Amino acid sequence: MTGPWLSGLHVRRMDRGQTPVADFLCARCGHHERITGRVRVAEYVRANPATDHRATCPANQQGAQAA
Repeated sequence: MTGPWLSGLHVRRMDRGQTPVADFLCARCGHHERITGRVRVAEYVRANPATDHRATCPANQQGAQAA
């Protein structure tokens, strides 16, 4: 990837003959996950990684402890 990283879920290389890649980046804690492969990317996107990570994000837990 070139340029600045944006938080969220980004899927690329979906053209025929290419290996799809999904990247998830949390802007609050800096957590990064990369998934490759057509089937694995499809399952990962279906699982909604942003919602799954929100429940375990260390930045969210620190905010809850401070309140």
